[in-house]
Amino acid sequence: MRVFVRPFAESRLYKAFAFSVGQIKFRLYGVSCGKRLRAAKVDILNIGQITLGDDVHITSQAMGNPYRSSLRTYHPESRIDIGDHCIINGAVIHCNCAVTIGAHSRLAPGVTLCDNDSHVPARSIESREERPPEAPIRLGANVWLGMRTIVLKGVTIGDNTIVAAGSIVTRDLPANVLAGGIPAEVIRTLA
Repeated sequence: MRVFVRPFAESRLYKAFAFSVGQIKFRLYGVSCGKRLRAAKVDILNIGQITLGDDVHITSQAMGNPYRSSLRTYHPESRIDIGDHCIINGAVIHCNCAVTIGAHSRLAPGVTLCDNDSHVPARSIESREERPPEAPIRLGANVWLGMRTIVLKGVTIGDNTIVAAGSIVTRDLPANVLAGGIPAEVIRTLA
């Protein structure tokens, strides 16, 4: 008779402990959390404001995988809003002004949302230290972003839209479509 022994890192006790520590960490970093937050192994930099809805699940891939969830606001007026019932698994959100994610949205490992250019391309050191161009990102309700999708500044993605893995979204996408490519374009309308 073989007895399967689950490693402690995969046990329910360990996961419950990790989620409890995650909730404490979020509150210590000033994140406004809704009910039943499930979070583990998330990097947080909160100079602005981060708000999470109810039943949000934010985790990173286990066992040292490079896909680690990260929520970062860089200025006091920066704001990240994540709606109810969202699942974020190994995604990175960089926010200089505003990133809004609608309820029931899903972000796969390697997804990056960046509402700014990260730096000013210039020759002089003084110019490089200026605040880069920025514009808010808005994801509607029930948006699904596939692995390694990148969403750039100023983009709005409509409700119920799915973006294929490896896409780069440089302009707005309407609601109820499947999009993909570099740059992401509408492939078809969803029924």
